[in-house]
Amino acid sequence: MRLIHPIYLDVPMLVSFAAAIQGGLSLESEVTQEKEANKSGSAKLAGKFGLSNLFSNLFDVTAETEITGAAAGRNQETRHELKSHTEASIAILLYDELCKNSNYLIQPSNATSLTEINAGTLVEVAGILEKNAVDTVIDYIDAVNILSNLAVQPQSTPSVQPQSSTKKKGSGSLQSPKPTDLERIRETLDKDRKRTPISNAILRCKEPSGINVVITLRTANLRDLTLTELHKNSVRVVGKVTRIINEGQSMSAFENYGMSLVKPEILESTFASMAAIESVVAEFSEVQIKGPALQILPLMIFV
Repeated sequence: MRLIHPIYLDVPMLVSFAAAIQGGLSLESEVTQEKEANKSGSAKLAGKFGLSNLFSNLFDVTAETEITGAAAGRNQETRHELKSHTEASIAILLYDELCKNSNYLIQPSNATSLTEINAGTLVEVAGILEKNAVDTVIDYIDAVNILSNLAVQPQSTPSVQPQSSTKKKGSGSLQSPKPTDLERIRETLDKDRKRTPISNAILRCKEPSGINVVITLRTANLRDLTLTELHKNSVRVVGKVTRIINEGQSMSAFENYGMSLVKPEILESTFASMAAIESVVAEFSEVQIKGPALQILPLMIFV
């Protein structure tokens, strides 16, 4: 069994696939053993047990027990063992099962065979994953703002200012500084990407080589550092093919964002001017993904 480390998981899809393959999935099991030295007497045991709260958004947990009885000279020993799965452990078990059965998971050997796969096929690809250009621009503006705050401010001779010039009339707090142009751009881009539950990333495939794959991530499954963990790293992706981009076709790298409505030439020119600033190293991915390429809805992304 290969011990993979999942960075991104689509939990509802993961649980449903694992349950379908295994004929059901037990997230938690409990084993009870009892020993009695004297069996004289009577007892009544009633219980109601529910699934683990591992996936609290999917299952409700209930647990009730009632024990009544009478016994003379009774010596009883009870031992409980509780075993439960984590999301990662289910992913490891499911991936192992998928690899053992080639009918479930396709691992294409070359780019041509990958583009000949039908939509809905479960595939595994590997390569370097990158954020889309809009997400990178937001990170870039954050970095520029941090660097600008580190700049040494010239010292000036303190002077006494009238209270009315530093404070609003009838207010005890200082006026907040106006946002810069970069901050306004950053706020607008961030508001646009938060409007949609989908965020695309780009996988530069190495297995198979010579093709790009657009990875469609559900933002509900992204932790605060998920994209940071994935960006520029070698990862493997298992997911469902949702679109095939043939030779001569293209798609926006961030098609769910409002920015995808802007002409690609304008965006490319804007991003190129940012990358040309000598004092800052900036690199942005392309705004249009040209075929042959694929779009995949990932079940899991792991290392």
